[in-house]
Amino acid sequence: MKKLLISLTALMLVLFVCISVMAENSSPATQLYDSLVQTLFHTDNITLTGTAKFSLDGVWFKTAKITLKQDGNRTFRELSLRGPKRDGTVQKNGYTIVTDGTALYLMEAVTPGVYRTGGTAEHTSLLRNSLETEQLIGLGRALVGQADLFLGADAVTETREGDIRFELKDNVPDLFNAMVNNIFQFAGRRYFDEDFDCYSMENSARIDDYETVTRGILYTARTVSLKEASVTLKRYGNGVMQYLEGDIALNVENDGEGMRQVDVSFQVNVKDVDKTTVKRFAPDDYGVVSEYEMAAEEPRFFDDSDLNGPELQALNTLTSAGFDKNTIVYMAYYNKAEEGYEVSFGGAEGWEETFLISADEKLTEMIPASSEWQNGSEDQFTYNPEPDKEMDEQALEFVNSFIQGVNPDLSKSLKELKTDWLYKRYDHVYAQYTGKTQDENSSVVTVVVRISPDLRVESFSCRSDTTIQ
Repeated sequence: MKKLLISLTALMLVLFVCISVMAENSSPATQLYDSLVQTLFHTDNITLTGTAKFSLDGVWFKTAKITLKQDGNRTFRELSLRGPKRDGTVQKNGYTIVTDGTALYLMEAVTPGVYRTGGTAEHTSLLRNSLETEQLIGLGRALVGQADLFLGADAVTETREGDIRFELKDNVPDLFNAMVNNIFQFAGRRYFDEDFDCYSMENSARIDDYETVTRGILYTARTVSLKEASVTLKRYGNGVMQYLEGDIALNVENDGEGMRQVDVSFQVNVKDVDKTTVKRFAPDDYGVVSEYEMAAEEPRFFDDSDLNGPELQALNTLTSAGFDKNTIVYMAYYNKAEEGYEVSFGGAEGWEETFLISADEKLTEMIPASSEWQNGSEDQFTYNPEPDKEMDEQALEFVNSFIQGVNPDLSKSLKELKTDWLYKRYDHVYAQYTGKTQDENSSVVTVVVRISPDLRVESFSCRSDTTIQ
């Protein structure tokens, strides 16, 4: 999500530099340039709303909807995101930020009902002005005299209705694209502390190797260059931008794949100039409590209605293992590309289970973050190599039922499970069972189950070509 905002900010700044290159004292380019500078850097009371659609090589990967409000040194920023998941469904995300001077309040869609606090540099405009931004503005002005040489005299025109049109196709000069890369990196440094100086020039990674397309573009791009742009702008009488829409195509080059094309269609509206109000942050206005209050309250449980693919597979395995899904308070999901997926669930009682799922969506391992049988020393447990027969039979029946439920084929090929050990601490009893499959792979299956106070599988592994599906 942060990575996408880098892209949105960089896109706006790239457009800003595009216009600055062509600005002359009385030309339409000057009017467009001055309008953007005034709107983004020199207006302290304004509301901006907009949408942007992103595609990679013609395939949609993200839509963003943004609202920015500036009221003196108070700001309101809301970002809503939509993007396709691997199974064809749409994932939604986003966040809201309110600042008051240097105080920052963050509310994320993934943690509804909660806000976090932090600090930030004080803003008195949509894009905070600074020595570095003034240098960028000055550099743009220094290139004014070379506008015709760089991009042609007809790149920016004014229509009969007073709209300003910016058209650029192919043959973009290298010096101009060097500025595009500098602007892109400036946005990353300023807003999210991205240190591009640490990125290797010999990065053979592919965009698809990363969890999201946005992250893949930012981490693999060696160069970013403008291919073409078509933009229209309307202005208010005071020179502030009123409306901006257009399409921009960028060439993104990396060592792993060569050249890829990113297309962006966007629309921006400006309103309530000198009439915008941003109230001092009050939790009740947003229906939230601080993360510290939330920790002391009864947990808010997550909604599993949108889960599918690896996430749903992991959740079903968790419930089959004996965990109550109604006690889940969070989920973490990571796409590790060629390695597959990692899905973690955490419960109100303090447990956490991580599921490793292969790229072909087969579960290979179930790993607890912490447990008594992992952390307890020998003197804390009673070790019994000859477990209670009734207890052992009960646990074995539960484990076999678990394996049968998540993978009938594995259950059929699995030889009899044997008891490795049984630990008891107070009223908690744990046992580990191992077995081998009868197929040619001779897979080793290891399961740890908590027998008391209630039955649940805490750990599972099957290290072979035969894995839980």
